[in-house]
Amino acid sequence: MRAIVVDKFGPIASHQIRDIPDPEPGEGQVLIDNHAVGLNYPDALMLQGKYQKRPDRPFVPGRDCAGIVRAVGPGVTRCSAGDRVVAQVFTGAFSDTVLAPQNRCFVLPDGVSFEDAAAMITTFNTAWAAVDSRGRVEAGHTVLITGAAGGVGIAAVQLCKARGSTVLAAVSTEEKGKLVLENGADAVIDTNAADLAALKTHLKDQVNKITGAAEGRGCDVVVDTVGGDLFEASLRILRYGGNLVVVGFAGGQVPAAKANYLLYNNLAVTGAPLDIRFEYAYAEVERGVNTWLGLLAAGKLRSNILSRYKLNEFATAFDEITGRRVMGKVVLDPQG
Repeated sequence: MRAIVVDKFGPIASHQIRDIPDPEPGEGQVLIDNHAVGLNYPDALMLQGKYQKRPDRPFVPGRDCAGIVRAVGPGVTRCSAGDRVVAQVFTGAFSDTVLAPQNRCFVLPDGVSFEDAAAMITTFNTAWAAVDSRGRVEAGHTVLITGAAGGVGIAAVQLCKARGSTVLAAVSTEEKGKLVLENGADAVIDTNAADLAALKTHLKDQVNKITGAAEGRGCDVVVDTVGGDLFEASLRILRYGGNLVVVGFAGGQVPAAKANYLLYNNLAVTGAPLDIRFEYAYAEVERGVNTWLGLLAAGKLRSNILSRYKLNEFATAFDEITGRRVMGKVVLDPQG
């Protein structure tokens, strides 16, 4: 099989594609002929040794893939040889052949392409955790999503709209504003401000104008993918009893909440991690995947794939992601 192999951590372009032996599926494992790979920013960190978890070397990186089951090991009941599946693994996706645990594989509905499924599984699983399990977004809720033009942000916009909520998409540029509106956002919230004090006022004024927060309305839920000053400013636009869901810190700064402010305003701050949910909340993960795949098959979601590359063009593909030049998903063709 052909795969990107990390012998030692370093610059993305320093890694090589090699031929390595095909794996054999063991107990509870599924062997997949891989047809599409979805790229994520954490993949770039993994290649450079900057991710919070560092696998033993050598290893094949990559987490999102989709293809056809070639074989299954003993004890596998979720899928069979010939099934079309999408898989979310911790490592191994940057290859034309992927070995995955069966609980990380999900059978694709008819009409869902390998590309769309591989491009969406991490971002939509993460967004589902934030919107459903932790945010408990319902029809009629008003939701602010920070970093709304990013992968998880766009997924959260779409999932909230599918639930009948009003979505306020917080972005920093006009171009990003157009993208979030194309994906269903009801209004764009501008996040440009000179400092934290100005941002608090700027954010609150815009949200008040839309929601009538002067009468105590505000937002029911904030899905925060940015952190930093936006986290603190977003707390100020929550209604009484509102919930801010922490997804990540794309802004680079990990914020802290003042407990007395949460107490006085009856607010909740909850975390929405992804990988740990496979261990502690697998039924919710499975329900989420089946839900968003069903919405995708029905034409109610979009993958926003903007760039496609062959496997041996992976360094160029990652340049788009690390250089912040793409607003949408990048995929690799491991068979090309």
